[in-house]
Amino acid sequence: MAKPWKVLSLLVVGIVLFGLLGGCGLLTAKGRCDITNWEQNYYTSLDEYGLVKIYYKVTNTGAIDIDYYKVWFEVQCRDGSTFQEWTNGVGVSPGTYVSDYTYINTADKEAVKVTTTKFEVSSY
Repeated sequence: MAKPWKVLSLLVVGIVLFGLLGGCGLLTAKGRCDITNWEQNYYTSLDEYGLVKIYYKVTNTGAIDIDYYKVWFEVQCRDGSTFQEWTNGVGVSPGTYVSDYTYINTADKEAVKVTTTKFEVSSY
């Protein structure tokens, strides 16, 4: 039978190592966001453009769960104006991905380019 002080010592060492590794960034959530497609309808009867629908994929490239993510998109329009919006999500396991979509209103202007401007992930 193991002595109580040995068990307690191993437990303390494990907690300290876990804290140090987390503090060094070795146990931080990592991921990436890719735009897989986007589309925008043109309504000829109204002579205006609709919302931009952005399809994206968030991939967990780290070793721990992404509990929460937030991604910012920017739409550039033909007239040079830009529109930005963000969306968020939860629960992406290591080595997996989630696909989703969001909308951005461009005030009836034609979109020509969509980019990701910022991406944040966190694990609790």
